Amino acid sequence: MTITGTVYDAFQRAEFDRWDEVISDDVEINSPAGYGMRGLRLFKDWARNFVNLGWRIDLVDEHLALDPSGSGRGFITFLLHWKHTKDFLGLAPTGREGTSVETMLLTIDNGKVTRIDVASNTADLVLYEHESGWPMPHDIRPPALVEGADRRDAIAASA
Repeated sequence: MTITGTVYDAFQRAEFDRWDEVISDDVEINSPAGYGMRGLRLFKDWARNFVNLGWRIDLVDEHLALDPSGSGRGFITFLLHWKHTKDFLGLAPTGREGTSVETMLLTIDNGKVTRIDVASNTADLVLYEHESGWPMPHDIRPPALVEGADRRDAIAASA
């Protein structure tokens, strides 16, 4: 499996130990939730929050470009199907559900991801639209290359 394939598949199945083989222990992480974060352990903790919220994570797009030494860039774009049924980063459950399209841009050195830039494809614009009183888009579902496993039962069982 490719590096991008492993990052996606381990994420959508909540099998974060699989990242040990493809992500550096001191990976740098940048996202709308915080910039300059560092470390695979921190990234795994962040991901656990999202898979507890997201009952399915679809792969929408991916690309990988590596030189002969295994260095280069890649990305995965995924569609998070979520429902807020338990605490999420300190927010009490509301029952709200929807979708979110996200992209992880990956910098890869010698076969390991050393930097991850997470982009919410609509975050800044959606906040602006909301503050301006414009109608908010909900449940956006781009076509998936791979439809993620339905984990609703597993999440309910862990509550």
